[in-house]
Order: sequence, then C-alpha cells, then structure tokens
Amino acid sequence: MTFVLAFSGSRGDVQPAVALGVALAGAGHAVRLAVPPNLVEFGRGAGLDTHPYGADTGELLGSELVRRQLKSANPRTRLRAIAELTLRDGRRTQRELAELATGADVLIGGSAGQERALNVATALGIPYLPVHYCPLRRNGVVSLLPVDGLPPAVHRAGWAALEQLLWLGIRGAELTLAADLGLPPPVGPAASRIAGVPEIQAYDPLLFPGLAEEWGPARPLTGFLGLAPETRALVDPATDDDGLDAWLAAGPPPLYVGFGSMTVADPAELAGTLARVTAELGLRVLVAAGWGGLDGTGFAAHGDRIRVVRSVDHAVVLPRCVALVHHGGAGTVAAGLRAGRPALICWHGADQPLWGRRLRALGAGTAIPVAGLTPERLQSALVDVLRPERAAAAARAAAALIPPAAAAERAVRIAERVAEVATRRSRGDAVQAGTLSVVVPAYNEEEVIGECLDRLTAQLGAITEIVVVDNNSTDKTADIVRGYAERFPQVVLVREERQGLVHARNRGLDAAHGALRARIDADTRIPEHWAATVVEFFAADTAGHWAAACGRGEAYGLPYGDRVGRAKKRLRERDPDGVKQVPVLYGSNMILRAETWAAIRGSVAMRRDVFEDVDMGLCVTEIGGRNAFLNNLTVGVAARRMETGIPAFVRYMACLPRTLLLHRRWGLAAGAVLVYVPSIVVLHAARLLLIRAYDRRTGTYGLRNMLRRAEKHADRPAP
Repeated sequence: MTFVLAFSGSRGDVQPAVALGVALAGAGHAVRLAVPPNLVEFGRGAGLDTHPYGADTGELLGSELVRRQLKSANPRTRLRAIAELTLRDGRRTQRELAELATGADVLIGGSAGQERALNVATALGIPYLPVHYCPLRRNGVVSLLPVDGLPPAVHRAGWAALEQLLWLGIRGAELTLAADLGLPPPVGPAASRIAGVPEIQAYDPLLFPGLAEEWGPARPLTGFLGLAPETRALVDPATDDDGLDAWLAAGPPPLYVGFGSMTVADPAELAGTLARVTAELGLRVLVAAGWGGLDGTGFAAHGDRIRVVRSVDHAVVLPRCVALVHHGGAGTVAAGLRAGRPALICWHGADQPLWGRRLRALGAGTAIPVAGLTPERLQSALVDVLRPERAAAAARAAAALIPPAAAAERAVRIAERVAEVATRRSRGDAVQAGTLSVVVPAYNEEEVIGECLDRLTAQLGAITEIVVVDNNSTDKTADIVRGYAERFPQVVLVREERQGLVHARNRGLDAAHGALRARIDADTRIPEHWAATVVEFFAADTAGHWAAACGRGEAYGLPYGDRVGRAKKRLRERDPDGVKQVPVLYGSNMILRAETWAAIRGSVAMRRDVFEDVDMGLCVTEIGGRNAFLNNLTVGVAARRMETGIPAFVRYMACLPRTLLLHRRWGLAAGAVLVYVPSIVVLHAARLLLIRAYDRRTGTYGLRNMLRRAEKHADRPAP
C-alpha cells in the first residue's frame, strides 16, 4: 500500500509524522512524506522519501501576517489573517500535494492545513486520514475555557461555536480553493465533511480522562507518536555542542528552557528575567535557543551556570534535567512527560494553554502566559514546579504513558484498515458473507435470548459473528449465552457495566469485527434468509451509495396480529424489493457499514431520554451518508412496548421530539409534538384496550379479562 503523509508546521508538527512514516515503511508500505521546504532534510535524514510542499515554516512564522495580524487582540483581524493565509498559500499547496498524492491509497495529514489535504484527497478519490495532536472536535470532556467542572453540554457548545467561527472566517477562501480542484462548494467546516474514516488522536488518554470512552474508535487515542532511538540517531546524529554531556555531568541537574519555534517579543528581556530568577533559586540552566531568539548573547554575563545550545535531543537530555520551562507544544509536553519531569508552560496561544491545564490537572506542572511574564510570577511558578510532589506526579505519569512503539503500531493498524477498505471499494469487490456481525444488547432477557440465538445461529455463514452484550443482567441471560458460545465459536459474550442501551450498543458495535454490523434486540426474531438479504444488498452496492440500512419490525403475540400481518404482507408484495431513502434507522433491525459506525461513533448521543436509533440515523445523514429502508427486510419484535401503560408510553414517545430537537430538526420536532405523537398515543390507548381484554388461553375478549389483566400488568423497566 502507498501512503502519502502531508504535514505542515514546525519540527514539532512534522516529527510525529516522521515517526508514523518510519513505522509504516517498517510494516512494508511505500511512504511519501510532504513537509515544508525547511524540514525536507529532516524527513530524508530518517530515511523517508521526502518532498517539499507549501510554505517555509520559518519564513511564515517570521512574516508580518503571523507576527502581528494573527496575534492581534482583535478577533476580526485574526480571522482576516487566517483567511489570507488560507488563500495565499493554498493554491500552491494543493497543486504540489495533488502531484505527490497521485497513485496513493491513503492521504494522511495533520490538523495544520487539513482542508488542503481533504480537498486533494476528495479530488483524487482516496481517503483522507486526519492525525490530531490535541482534541479539536466537539466533545463533552475538554473545555475550551480556562474553567474546569462545566457541564458537558457547555464544552460541546464551545467547540461548536469555535468550529463555526473559524469556518466563517475562511469560507470564502475555501470556496475558491475547492473550485480550483473542480470540487463542489463546501457546505461546512472540514470536521463535518470528513466521513467514513477514523481520526487518529496522537496523544495519550492519560491527559484527557473520559475522552477515549466518549469518542471510541471514531477518534482513537493512540498515544504520543515519538521517534525510536535508531531514528533519532539518524536525524540528530550528534548534539551541536560537544561539551554538553560534560556540562550536564559537572553539576546538579539543570532547569531546561526551550520555546521551540515560538518567537519571543523581547528575547533580551526574557533572558534577563530567566537569568535573575534562576540565580536567586540557585539553578543551573540549559537553554535550547530554537527559533525564538534566545541566543547566548543574553546570558553571556552568567558564565558556565547557563548553557545555551541550538537544540537538544529531548529523549536523551530532558531526563537529566530537574524541571522544564517551555512553550507547551504537544511534542515537548510528551517529551517532558516521558522524561518524568515536571514543567512550567509559558504559553503563547493555540493549544498551549490547554496543555498547561492538563499538566496542572495531573499535578505534574503549571502554566502562565509568556505575555507579561514578570520576575515575581516566574519565581513563584518555578518554586511551585520544583516541589517534590510535582516530580512524583510527573514520574507517575511517565510510567502510565503508552510507549511510543505501541502508539505507532496502533496508528499503523488504523491506516492499514482505512487503506484496505479503500482498496476493496476501488476494485468494486462485493462484500463477502464472512463480514456480517450481529450485535444483541441484553438486559434480563432469559425468556427470549435463546430463541433469538437459535435464529441467528441457523444463519451462520451469512453471519460470522454474533456479539451479545450483557448489560448487568441479574437473571440467567449470561449463562444462556455462554451455553451457545460453547457450541458456536461465532457467538461472543461481552459485558458492559455502564447501564443503558446506548452503552451496551456501543460496546457491541465496537467489539464487532464485520464490515457490516447489524444491531437487533434480544426479543427480535429474524426470518429465514434475513442475513443473506442484508449481505446481498450491500454486495450489490459497490459504489457505496448506502451507509446504513434498516427494515421494519412486526409485533408478534398480538390478539389481532395474524389478520393485520396478512394485510401488511399484501401491501409489501406490491413492491417486494423496494428501497427508499429514510432519515432514521429502526433499532431492532438496522445495519451499518463498519466505516459508517466509525464516522458517527463520536457523535451519537449517550443520553437515555432520546430514541437512540433515530439519533443514529440522523447522525448518518449529518456526515453525508444515506440510510436505506428495505421493504423486504422484516423481523418479528415482541409486543412488550405495546403493553406499556399510557403514562409510561407518553413518556417514551416524548423521546422522539427530544431527539429531533437535539439534531435541530425544528420542523420535524414540531410535527411530532403536534401531530404524530398525539396520534400514536390515541392508537396505543385503543390497542392497549384490545390487548388487555384478550385472554390468550381461551381466545376470547371481555371486560373481566381486561380487569384481571390490568391487575397483573406492570411496565417492564428499561435497561
């Protein structure tokens, strides 16, 4: 397989791409790396086929547009600067990248310049696989505001607002750049247009508790991508200061100071502040000058106590330091944590304040803005960072991080899966029978799970995996499933301790391995040829027109069921193979492509007061996918919901407009409240009278039956 990796920015942005590229090449794949012109030799030094594209990072960071306008206090000025940057370098970047990516199976890109990579990938008809170095998508865990403890809804609203604000700033430029490649006008931010592939999160879940669980495989947190020792030896064969090792060994561990590619407004003033404060604290200092202007001239008066070098190998040098002062780039944060050293982040902007807050939350550091840095503030922060408990917290974090090799391996596996799916589609391969998994969430289903599994195992062949998710059942459900698993290796029992259908559903769909993933209920009765119908439908869809599909459910066990069922069957026979597009899915009889689930996994609601199947269907449409309704795909479902009392049924139906409102479907929500729900409640009341008046033993209706039935009736609790 051929992968093109396109990464803009500084060395800190490109180094993880080099790590991933080396890992992909080591797995036997062809790799082409596209980086800014000033970093081409860095990529080639690692042995990768590296090509220049886009703007020189050093020139860009030193430009008036970046130094002044992009850092303006006026939001409008910043947005105009972003739009100008987008258009100024966008045309050349797209043209160069299109040439490099021709013939590739997958285009992998970083968050800087993601729109260019997405445009090129779309124009070439290949997947774009994003790699993010920090959270960039909507979520309920990470706050954009410097405030902890806010409700998840506030976090999501903040991310949504930022997404739309940035889109408004660059929309005009994006319309122009899309037209240059012959693409239709984009209708929203890149985040809304990336569908069908996971988005690699190249940072550690340790720093963002709960985020991996919320996003799941749609946005997997692989861990920080770092260079292996042998690759570091190639790209940094020796330090630029031959006496550094001796200096490090000649005294106590120094304080490391480095601001990477960040430019400092007044290097001389900053150098004076650092020198004065560290002298008062009795610290030796190692300064990595980088691109920020902190050269040796500002420290010349302090003799050998302060050592200035151009750059250092973080993996070798940072463990020999007592603590770190840096700008808060993701790569430096990762290097500091791996070294087990506490850090003071003097942030400039972008994601740097976020990393400062996360280090503070770990107890492994603190953060202050570099703007307005005073000797008093610096001294206070350093005293805090040098406390023993900070060092202990950093050491604990180091031990808990995902190793770089494991992170790279995870990222490689994700890229390979994306390429395999793309290759299969490009060849027009039919979906094979061995790719259908069926997921069955179960909560206290001992009465029905056996028949459900009998019907599923009878269709093994078209079905190759049956995943039953036990959601804390207190009856014999799990024991029954284990019995089937002993007889059928295709039956898998997993457990989900978080109570609720949405958690059980997600656990099952995540655990499934099929290219197609069906979800039914434990009381669903699939008919003969159900699985074959599913597989054949998607096998015929070689163009990938349909992202998901569903059919209807017919209640069994009703007193009038046979007559109503025959009438509905006659209606269906008028169009036995009909397929139509629908906005929602039906939970007892739904199927998604694996890539569809990966694309919506981070967007589906985790609330218990919405219709989870309606929510999933709407999430599919919001990523540009289509839901098919198959007229010939009907399953049997238990009539338990139809036996629910009227107050409970009204509460249940209130989930529909709530779900529609969640997706801003205002018109549909109004129609549901005013027309659909009242009509269904009236129908349910009439139906409930018939059900409760019917005696299954005698086959008769009567008031006495209804009263007796009502006394025994109890609404079944939802999982």
